[in-house]
Amino acid sequence: MKILIDNAEVECKEGDLLIEVMLKNALEIPHFCYQEDLGADGNCRMCMVEIKGQKRPQIACNTFVKENLEVSTISENIKEVKRSILELELLNHPVDCAICDQAGECKLQDYYMDFGLYDSHLSTPKTKKGKHIDLGSNVMLDQERCVLCTRCVRFTSNITKTNELGIIGRGDNSRVAVAPGHELNNPYAMNVVELCPVGALTSKDFRFKQRVWFLDSTKSICHGCSRGCNIYIDYNETKYSAEKVHRFRARRNNKINKSFLCDYGRLSYKELNENFNADVSHVKDLKELLKDEKKLALVSPSMSLQQLQAVKSFCKDNSVELFSLPYIDENFGDEWLKTNDMSANFNGVKELGINYDEDEFGVSLQEAHVVINFDHKYLKNRELKSKKVVHFTTSHVDSDYELIFVIADFAHDSGTIINCDGIRQDFYATKYESQNSRLVDILEELK
Repeated sequence: MKILIDNAEVECKEGDLLIEVMLKNALEIPHFCYQEDLGADGNCRMCMVEIKGQKRPQIACNTFVKENLEVSTISENIKEVKRSILELELLNHPVDCAICDQAGECKLQDYYMDFGLYDSHLSTPKTKKGKHIDLGSNVMLDQERCVLCTRCVRFTSNITKTNELGIIGRGDNSRVAVAPGHELNNPYAMNVVELCPVGALTSKDFRFKQRVWFLDSTKSICHGCSRGCNIYIDYNETKYSAEKVHRFRARRNNKINKSFLCDYGRLSYKELNENFNADVSHVKDLKELLKDEKKLALVSPSMSLQQLQAVKSFCKDNSVELFSLPYIDENFGDEWLKTNDMSANFNGVKELGINYDEDEFGVSLQEAHVVINFDHKYLKNRELKSKKVVHFTTSHVDSDYELIFVIADFAHDSGTIINCDGIRQDFYATKYESQNSRLVDILEELK
């Protein structure tokens, strides 16, 4: 059916939630407490709309659409309602945008510029609350900035079911807190930072490190495990330093991770900033090594389908026996996003028919004279006496080997991976070129 929103026809189904209809149709509707994965709480009142036939404004997060519904979000009356609600939100809010990490991504800032634009009418001192409170799990709390939307509380009660956070106090003294003697401590805790619509919850890891308007973003896939959570890579390159990744943010994919990300995956960006130089002073020509009859290659199961195909073709052309083994950690997985298979593309290994039998690999490894490692963790720092070892690597290698090729990591090389549920996903390279070459290009040159 169709309803009218600000005199424009919008298609929807009867019983749909009005705020969700508006957001899906890219219609601006201010809100704090509503979040797609947490649902509505109805406490912030910012999503007020006028509905024809209703005496008073209604909240869009608790209004279900029906036939002949006519909604207004732009009338002078509803603008004044939003302005009044914002004034209540800002009564005790500190004006510290200049030092707040949320500046540039703050919904309170945005809504004030859209609906507020007034001077403070407060004649009494602001109520002061706790500042820079360490909640644990890389999360800092500034209670004065909180708008009491309860997103963080609902996340720990309804999603992780760990119940660390709650609202304590009454009136002006209401605030988010953990119970005395406790801390925020679960493997998904840093999601509350992204859920917070203002700067009340910030990441200790990102805090005071970078202004968000200086960052570029690229759509990518977390390579921490086989779940394949969708992420944004936020990075920049300055006049005095090379490209640096500053954070991973969750990117919505309702089939895989919705809008969440585990803390392990969120902090794995640090591996992309490891600068290193390979010692290649004793390099031998790879083509000479390939003349040996007993050659074996092990390829990382986290490489993209494009990389795996290039490695497979290279090994076939040079009579190299090829294997790939998954990264299994029985203590890592859980019932939500984390899996025990910590390789990003083991399903891609299977699809391309690459041998992953560990027993066969062990026998072949003993017999091989030349071992070529395509960035597999299993061999990265493994001592391989009496064998000639070639490393194609994205990270530091401790030992001296016959030949080392430093290759671009996944942030600098677009590709495709298949997650644990068989879903194919593309990821994209950042816009700045890596100082290291792409694996596919190196193998092409070696033909």
